[in-house]
Amino acid sequence: MNFIKRGLLSITRNKGKSIILLLVIFVLGNLISGAISIQQATGNVETSIKEKLGAATTVELDYEALNEMSEEEMMEYEIKNLDLDLIKKIGGLSYVKYYDYNTNTYLGSKTLKSYRGEHQEDFEEHEMDDSFISMDFNIKGINYAPVLDFEEQKSKLIDGRVFQTEEIENGSSVAIISKKLAEKNSLQIGDTFVLNSEIYGPNSDKPTTIRDVVLEVIGFFEPQTVKKEEGSNKDQGMYDWMDMDLQNTIYVPNEVVIAENKAHMEEYMKDPEFAEMMENEEQFEYYTPIFVLNKPEDSASFEEEVKPLLPDLYTVRKASDQYENIAAPIQSMSKLSNYVLIAAIITTVLIIGLVVLLFLRDRKRELGIYLSLGERRGRLVGQIILEVMIISLIGITLSLFTGNYLAQGISDTMINTEKGQSNDDHWMYPNSGIHSNLTTDDVIASYQVTLDASFIFLFYGVGIATILLSTILPLIYIIRLNPRKIMM
Repeated sequence: MNFIKRGLLSITRNKGKSIILLLVIFVLGNLISGAISIQQATGNVETSIKEKLGAATTVELDYEALNEMSEEEMMEYEIKNLDLDLIKKIGGLSYVKYYDYNTNTYLGSKTLKSYRGEHQEDFEEHEMDDSFISMDFNIKGINYAPVLDFEEQKSKLIDGRVFQTEEIENGSSVAIISKKLAEKNSLQIGDTFVLNSEIYGPNSDKPTTIRDVVLEVIGFFEPQTVKKEEGSNKDQGMYDWMDMDLQNTIYVPNEVVIAENKAHMEEYMKDPEFAEMMENEEQFEYYTPIFVLNKPEDSASFEEEVKPLLPDLYTVRKASDQYENIAAPIQSMSKLSNYVLIAAIITTVLIIGLVVLLFLRDRKRELGIYLSLGERRGRLVGQIILEVMIISLIGITLSLFTGNYLAQGISDTMINTEKGQSNDDHWMYPNSGIHSNLTTDDVIASYQVTLDASFIFLFYGVGIATILLSTILPLIYIIRLNPRKIMM
């Protein structure tokens, strides 16, 4: 009789044993299916979120390394500033799509009212006092005329235009302000407004002079980067402050900010001691560089090429680094699913191997008869594999659906538990250039356990490979059978 037919008959005749093997495979298959489902879902989340975080990078001081240094080491160390030529050299690398370098200062105004959100009443008395100038306006100098924040959708230009290259090069007195700031002060495109720069002397607690900075409005923007996580433990006040800071940000050419910083420095240089201390300083211009790469996958290569060029104690920070902060629940599940998958495969190999071996021992006489009649051992091995694989395919197919369903339920429970234990203290300053409005809630929302083709192929591949591995040891039993001893 054909060994295939014998295998099919053996399955139907030994219904009890077949059902036991089917149940064992079904239970273990659920573990494997669930683990693979969670692994694929977490992998898809990481890919998706890192794409949304973007490919922005910056170069900054490694504050973690600085904190680890002793006071003696810090006193001996000379921290160098990033040279503008180095920033341009890094910006010229093939990985960089476009880049910018920013200067920053805060200015006040006697006439321009800052946006205060829902807390405007708390500041009304200050705004009524002309002698009080609150440094509420974040003046952000840029070198990239189209404005990198707009290109990367950190903010959105909703009216007017961006800068022209000539305006950037010449340091023209033009500005892009938030729509809410404009509405509060009834400003239109083409209007001008005045900021005030208070210049203090080295030993003075009152300004020695007040400079007027007159700027023309050329565009309005709307910030896109402040979002509060649902159920977050963070103080709502932090988000209010972040939103106010963005609404009160004013984009200008770098040279506008540099002119004010130089005016402050010139006043301080009137102090002989300070002038002597700063005598060997190469520059007074400090830039924060932002490099947007062609794709997030270039981050590792970019970092590897840039690090040797940097001064000591500088490091590369990537937007994708934020994923580590906001994806704690997903990462915990990914680690756990790896452990469950490994444990499930090992358990499957051991249990199914043991079950098959026990069943073969019960069929010792049957197998001995086949061998006595001249049946080749290879055909007997093929029959056993066929029997196990037919039952296994049924069990695996059933567990494919139930395991995927269970994975969704377990994932929801684990995510809620992990999120509840998270302190939600991770955030990045919105004007760092690599901040994203993505939160833990966005990561969780992106998590989806799906039954797609890639999961099905992977599950069947792992399942079948595990079952085949499980039958190797039992098959050695068949190979070693001696039909004469069995029949005696």
